[in-house]
Amino acid sequence: MQHFYFVEKPASVRKSMKVVGYTNSLVPSRKLVKSETVHIHLTDSELSLYLALSESNRKILRRAQKESYQVFIYKEPSDENLRAFQQFYNNFAKRKKLELISKSKMEAITLLKNKGALWLSEIRSICGQTLCYRLDIVYAKKAMSYYVATCHSQLMPEHLKRPVRYANRFLLWHNLLHFKEQGFVLYDMGKLTDDQNVRAFKQGFGGQVVDVYSGYITQSKIRALLLGVQKWRK
Repeated sequence: MQHFYFVEKPASVRKSMKVVGYTNSLVPSRKLVKSETVHIHLTDSELSLYLALSESNRKILRRAQKESYQVFIYKEPSDENLRAFQQFYNNFAKRKKLELISKSKMEAITLLKNKGALWLSEIRSICGQTLCYRLDIVYAKKAMSYYVATCHSQLMPEHLKRPVRYANRFLLWHNLLHFKEQGFVLYDMGKLTDDQNVRAFKQGFGGQVVDVYSGYITQSKIRALLLGVQKWRK
């Protein structure tokens, strides 16, 4: 199967491909599922990116600069790195009542890793406590938020409660600047849901709300029927 990420014009599909996958394509298609995301253009200057942040985010980042964070970026995450992330994320998901990263989802993550299309980032407190993970898909100098997980601030000792509150925003801002330094041109914040808190968080980093299209297109009627059954079961 051929898979395309973030395409801006009709993709060149190999004739032998019976099923073609798309993730956050900008090319409209009635065969794909339409959703919204936020695009942050990393070709803008660092000052422009900073000024595009919401006032509350700029305030939080100024406070976060005073914390003694440790940031780790794994451009080639090991299996051990990903297992640690999976365990951390699933604890977060249980608390938030979200879908867990199952064995099959982990296999998809591993496949992306093997293709060099996955970056994992982690932020720790000064004492080495993991506060937040972010997992991004990277492809053709563009990146997209894939999974995010934070620890529970109420379970942290008093001296870590403030660093936990700032960790996710600090790590995201750090990553945006790092992607920019590495020559990336675009950051996709991931799907905008109906959750107003999630929408506010993602739109609080500036950028532009755009329509994107994801899913699978098949040339085989039998395969199309099977994909339809799989979607219905979900």
